[in-house]
Amino acid sequence: MTDQSFSLLRIPLSSRIALLGLGLVGWHIALIVGVTGNADQVVLSLLFWGAIVDQGRQAGPLRWARSPLARILGLALLALLCLKSLPITATESAFVRLFPLLAFAGWSLVVRQGQSGHGWKVWALVVALSVPPRTLPLVLETVLDRPLRVATAAAAAFGLHFLGFDVAQQGTFIQLPSGTVEVEFACTGAALLGLLLQVSVLLAVVTAWAKIRGLILGSVAIAALLSTVRVAIMAAVVGNEALFQFWHGSSGGQLFTLLALAILSYSALGKDGRLATHNNG
Repeated sequence: MTDQSFSLLRIPLSSRIALLGLGLVGWHIALIVGVTGNADQVVLSLLFWGAIVDQGRQAGPLRWARSPLARILGLALLALLCLKSLPITATESAFVRLFPLLAFAGWSLVVRQGQSGHGWKVWALVVALSVPPRTLPLVLETVLDRPLRVATAAAAAFGLHFLGFDVAQQGTFIQLPSGTVEVEFACTGAALLGLLLQVSVLLAVVTAWAKIRGLILGSVAIAALLSTVRVAIMAAVVGNEALFQFWHGSSGGQLFTLLALAILSYSALGKDGRLATHNNG
């Protein structure tokens, strides 16, 4: 053996296992960049993985699983995942989304950690990270499509009327002297709600799990309020094509998304802006 081989053997076992885990994290980020090219998803995934690593660090040192069969099955699953995602450019986006859940399932077969194991909070983070973004909007659109659109239109029209606009609402349509807008399902805030619920799990884990109920209710309120405000703004500027396209497009949507995340994060972290010292739930 070379001196370099002996140096690798001298690395603590937990550190060598941790390198395997970090490799899986890096592979997932590479898949996001190569397949979706979504910078927002990269940032969100890094935040989730950071919380997962921190929870794992608190659970104690890493060890190989006692069962040889479990190790073989886990390593086989991880190998299949890596082979499935080659080449990266041919990988489906749905597979990229599910990669953390499948990878962590394989990891859990290969590795045992301390006396407390990985913990249910880690699984909560992994599941939240892996849920496809269209899941909640698809469910809500199937069950509550028109009621949500009508409710959003009514709330936006009421707000505009309160501010002195000459406005009328008929079903999903908002009518003003400058033009008429129709509230589509994408304007109801369902996608924003899905993101906020996902982030709520992250915030509850890094602060205190007891906050999860309040964060869920807060997510619903924030998504409903901000989607109504956005629709009201689009209705108010419907006569100005440039302004309407700005607020209707991705730039306007991004502003409201950032605002929603800021409000939710502030409500979880509190006025002092500090994370909880202990995560006792």
